[in-house]
Amino acid sequence: MVTFLIIVQYLVAASVDIFDKFLISKRKIEPFAYTFFTLALGLLYLVIWPWVYEPLPFREILVNLSSGLIFALTLYVFFKALSEGEVSRVIPFVFGLVPVFDMLFVWLTGRNALSLPELAALCLLLPGALLISYRRENFSAKHIGTKILASFLFSLDYAVWQYGNTTGNMLNHLMWDRLAAAGIVILLLAFPYFRHRALKHTHVAKKKQTTWLFLLKQAVGGLNFIFFSWLLVVGKIPLVNSLQGFRYLFLLLFSLFLSHKYRHILDEDINRHTIKLKFAALGLIFLGTLILFWF
Repeated sequence: MVTFLIIVQYLVAASVDIFDKFLISKRKIEPFAYTFFTLALGLLYLVIWPWVYEPLPFREILVNLSSGLIFALTLYVFFKALSEGEVSRVIPFVFGLVPVFDMLFVWLTGRNALSLPELAALCLLLPGALLISYRRENFSAKHIGTKILASFLFSLDYAVWQYGNTTGNMLNHLMWDRLAAAGIVILLLAFPYFRHRALKHTHVAKKKQTTWLFLLKQAVGGLNFIFFSWLLVVGKIPLVNSLQGFRYLFLLLFSLFLSHKYRHILDEDINRHTIKLKFAALGLIFLGTLILFWF
């Protein structure tokens, strides 16, 4: 039953990814503006702070604030990568490489040497990530660099977040994290350049629907985050992480269907050669993830 719920959670996560790509690319929301409104809405978490607040040592507050700042930068870089590439390529590449950086952080900090299964996972995750990004036309080294940076920042944020959550209530730590993340982008509004980027409007049809779609996406994404956190408690963490490949599979299936039937929602390359490459890459990433979390 837990396995089925995990797969459902990744189905919802893939739907949220499609929402993000649609709003950024088709509704013309600039990545900085998308990051700004996403983090600003994150302040809604603070309504539960009075019920979970606990005093923390100053060091832990600083670590949590640092995690929030890294999270804000991470989201911007991630949305920037998503705006420049196909969602079925960007998501598997970025999150397929996150475990690679996780392993490298552990190795560089001297906490543990890379084991044989971890090396085997590296040998599958790296080629899989490169293959999912391969394009004979419109290849961009800059775009690849943006995706690699997003992977690195996600991994760094996870590491800092974990380090700052050694004691006390996790939700209390999350409040400091979200306060810093939203605070930094709101402070940037004091500068005309960032204020223009956050608040400018691009003319698109059915603009009012965009607001409601964005709010719907935030609600679904927030509930899915809570659902995912619950699954980490009731299920085995290796099981949850090892099934990440279902998210990529759902993304690919969604992108194939929408690009074929509803190109006004999602427009991706769906020729036979590209589809074969994507499935092969997903196979490598899925297998590498299984090895990493089960051996």
